[in-house]
Amino acid sequence: MLCLGIGLTAQDTFAHDATGKDTLGRITPTYLLVDTAADLPIDTVVKMFAEGKFQPVNREIINLPIKDSVVWLAFRRPLTDQARQYLSPGSESTIWRATLYTLDTVGQYQPYFHFDHLRSDTRPDGLPFRTVAIPLPDKLNDDLLLLRLAARRHRNYILKTGDLSTMSHYQLHKDTIPLIFIGFMLCIFIYNVFLFLSTRDIVFLPYLLYLLFVTYAVPFHNGYVLFSEEWMWQGNPFYTVWTGIGYLTGAIFAILYLDLKNTAPRFRVWIILLTFILVVIVPLLDVSRWFHVGIMAKIVSTTSLVFNLSLWFSGLYVWIKGRIEHAHYYVLGWLFAIAGMVLFILSTNGIIPYTDFVEQSFFYGFAIEAVLFAFALGDRMNVLKKEKRALEVEYLDYTKEQNWLLAQQSFMNSHLLRAPLSRILGLLNLLKFTHSKEESDLYIEHIERSTVEMDGIAKKMSVMLEKEGYMNQYETEFNEVRKSIYEGNEEEQGDGSQQHNES
Repeated sequence: MLCLGIGLTAQDTFAHDATGKDTLGRITPTYLLVDTAADLPIDTVVKMFAEGKFQPVNREIINLPIKDSVVWLAFRRPLTDQARQYLSPGSESTIWRATLYTLDTVGQYQPYFHFDHLRSDTRPDGLPFRTVAIPLPDKLNDDLLLLRLAARRHRNYILKTGDLSTMSHYQLHKDTIPLIFIGFMLCIFIYNVFLFLSTRDIVFLPYLLYLLFVTYAVPFHNGYVLFSEEWMWQGNPFYTVWTGIGYLTGAIFAILYLDLKNTAPRFRVWIILLTFILVVIVPLLDVSRWFHVGIMAKIVSTTSLVFNLSLWFSGLYVWIKGRIEHAHYYVLGWLFAIAGMVLFILSTNGIIPYTDFVEQSFFYGFAIEAVLFAFALGDRMNVLKKEKRALEVEYLDYTKEQNWLLAQQSFMNSHLLRAPLSRILGLLNLLKFTHSKEESDLYIEHIERSTVEMDGIAKKMSVMLEKEGYMNQYETEFNEVRKSIYEGNEEEQGDGSQQHNES
């Protein structure tokens, strides 16, 4: 939380610098041409501009859906006394490729600068940031510029210009929150790794994988790309494969943490079904190319929203029913994450204004979610410790009660054994003084009855001990004692037979 607080303070500082007296200047007017097929050559584009086929942009933010993969923007270079100016496409920095065309000395438009998100060497000197910044020519034969932007997702553009200092402040402001978010999430990850090593609780495994996924995927979708290959971007079949890691780990974590198998089995089946669709069916549809990328984007976004709401509702249901008392942190965590996602989706589709807070809501939502999930796991550990202590106390009380009952039973049985034992001793003494066979037979009959009675009492004691588990517990010792008794009897019998032979 300290890291997050420091990050928010730093972000406010950079935001003040970026909106102070050295703000970027907005370029107006701007003209737009959508190249849906992404195959228009520069000569054709210039001709179409001359024919008035570009549409004037009458709004501050240019919002474009995912199906419009390539757009052309025409604008005029702002008049300024400063020699070097830089162009920023605006609020959202997710640019697949950007190429600026200017007029050369022979009257032909040629590429002046090319930016590729996958190549760090295309970034301009002096601006080593991941947010796009395009240097403008110092001198122009014509003040008309053409900018080709290729992307793989919904976009929001605002063309702004500024000098090196102003642009540096702006880009530093754009890169600060993603860096703080990544560092913060790595701290949460390392902390939970130590908890996992100390507890060995399997629920930490999907949570740790989910943390790593979020640490990379949230900045990636917000324009700050740590590393990537072309197959990882939207419009490529493998995009839905690697993003499926987030759905899979999130679903496993929810099922294990909420114990949905026992607390809400129907939610468990529903979540497994949605996970199968997002992890298996959607990638297969993407690879088949049966649907346009715009339709696939709607399928994925709709299913993803239903999936995330299902994870939230499952936690809410288990919490309200009182089946998992520590589920409130889980519910709040998913609520912040979903709120951040909804704000981001609404803004990138042009439904709500694309402000700095809305752009960064993705980071705020998932950062708070990570903290609350960590609280949820910590609370779960405390609850399990309390339950373990309660079970230990209950077992100890049960053991004491059983020992007390055994002691009582042993005391009673010892008194029961004393009666036949006393009779046997008395009868043995009488046998010493008997002279008739009838008396001896009578005494021996009483002795046999008494021994049978003692044997019955001993069997009852054995059954009782065996029922309580003591016979199994001391089976080894019992066998050793029995073996020693039988060996002793065999030795005595052997000595007796030897003496008989000698005699």
